[in-house]
Amino acid sequence: MTLLLRDYHGHPYPLASADEAGRRFDEQIEAIMPHGGCGQTMTIGPADQPALRIDIDIDADRAAVRWLPDGTYAVGLDPDTPITVYESPDAGLVDISADLARMTVAAARDAVMEYVATEQRPASLSWEHEKHAAS
Repeated sequence: MTLLLRDYHGHPYPLASADEAGRRFDEQIEAIMPHGGCGQTMTIGPADQPALRIDIDIDADRAAVRWLPDGTYAVGLDPDTPITVYESPDAGLVDISADLARMTVAAARDAVMEYVATEQRPASLSWEHEKHAAS
């Protein structure tokens, strides 16, 4: 199965290997969004159903990493500050709560690479179920 990284526009980038996933991830997180910052939403997964959602702001060194099939999110840091990301051209800017933005950029990158290598929810992270409806 070919996994795809989709940027905030929904453009699909095929990921043939974990190394390629890391390279594509690095390219995407450095892109300047229409709001002038780097915060954006990306999804990774098969063509028919993304499994991993990353809301990331490299300037804040924070990311929200969510496993969409079961509604869990990765935790590695204490909640600190919310991040604002460009979710899509239709949705525009959205605020991601500090309760969800609990990973570093490096940990989010590692999660993407692990998912592409295993096609499973990254086992190297701790996961919790969302306690409330949050973006």
